Amino acid sequence: MDDIAVEALAALQTALGGLMTAPVPAGLSRSVQVLPQRIRPTGLGGYVGQHADPTAGLFGRRLDARVEVSVGGNAAAASSYAASLVGEVLAHSRAELSGSGFQRLRGVPADAPTQLRFEVEFEYIRVPEAGEGLITNLDLGLFANVTPYRARPRADFDAAALAVLPVPLADFVARDDPDLDGGSPPGEWAFEAAPVPRIVQRRGAAGGPAALADARKAGTQLLWRPRGAALSLARAVLQFDFASGGSAGLGAVFGRRADDDFWFFLARQSPRYHLFGRRTPLGWTTLAASTAAGFTPGARQRLTIGWHDTTLFAELDGDRTLGVAAAEKVAAGEVGLLTHGNDTAGFFAGRLLELV
Repeated sequence: MDDIAVEALAALQTALGGLMTAPVPAGLSRSVQVLPQRIRPTGLGGYVGQHADPTAGLFGRRLDARVEVSVGGNAAAASSYAASLVGEVLAHSRAELSGSGFQRLRGVPADAPTQLRFEVEFEYIRVPEAGEGLITNLDLGLFANVTPYRARPRADFDAAALAVLPVPLADFVARDDPDLDGGSPPGEWAFEAAPVPRIVQRRGAAGGPAALADARKAGTQLLWRPRGAALSLARAVLQFDFASGGSAGLGAVFGRRADDDFWFFLARQSPRYHLFGRRTPLGWTTLAASTAAGFTPGARQRLTIGWHDTTLFAELDGDRTLGVAAAEKVAAGEVGLLTHGNDTAGFFAGRLLELV
């Protein structure tokens, strides 16, 4: 039995109660039924980060479920109370819902006026009560990735935790590609605490067209430098949760050794593609691309990008979208976020594992 999944279901029941605080009127009854549709590990094999005190790994589950609420008693009174519950539940702000674990909540038609029905996506993170020491190995076989290596956590961020820091982006450094178009605005990376904490990129900085036929995809980068130290990773997996109000490109840079020497992944919705590319002092090269995948504008989704030796792969919400065997190995270099022409990109959480 998956103990964390059992805890997640119980936590969802509790969280639902917190959304429906109006007392049940005399003579009426209220029942809540949770019908799980899908339960899956969060992060990489369920691991989402490291808890500071006590020192232990944080593990979680994400649930997709249908919630059915039934009100019994006098039909007229039950219908009135049910209507008030709908208003109470849907009146919560996105920040309030996210703080309670709800990544998505929407009402769907019910069979009767005394019933409520919701579709929810809920994330539960188990908070450890006793220290377990630093997790130094995590088997990627627990996730969708199969590699000849094991994984060691190197860094992670959660925008909600960054919000309480004096300088939320202290572990990041912004860099614009020198190959931006002449009329392109510079990048503008920033942190927004409301309505939902996130790292944002507000300017449509780009060099080269959106069209897949042109390999030039210069953008603006946010390099991840934990505790101020530049990373140097030849084999790793980067995973981040994002949302984009528009369809322009976003992704990551890795193996970055200079402004004109790095590898990159880019996802775009219009035109639609996932792309691995390479920039060297000699120019830009498309390594592999697929028009079968993009992303959903306005929706929170998760990208996973991995590289080891000559192997590159990408996944969207756990589904493999692109893989390639490159002609050369990825050299050790920096890692960071990337946008191309996207001024509505937001990043909620990220984690980085080194393959060893």
